[in-house]
Amino acid sequence: MLSETALQEFKRIYFEEFDEELSDEKAMELGTSLLSLFNHIYRPVKKEWLDAVSDGQNLNKS
Repeated sequence: MLSETALQEFKRIYFEEFDEELSDEKAMELGTSLLSLFNHIYRPVKKEWLDAVSDGQNLNKS
């Protein structure tokens, strides 16, 4: 669930991007779906991966 502040910010950003006003209900639905998507796909970068990229190592070890 989005806070009232987050809901209004989402509506503002959505309007700027798509030139379409959203109802609070639709904004809550879309915002919650977006957060759920990020929750499913986001994984923090492991330190060894970051170090490998910084050192120019190949991460695709077979």
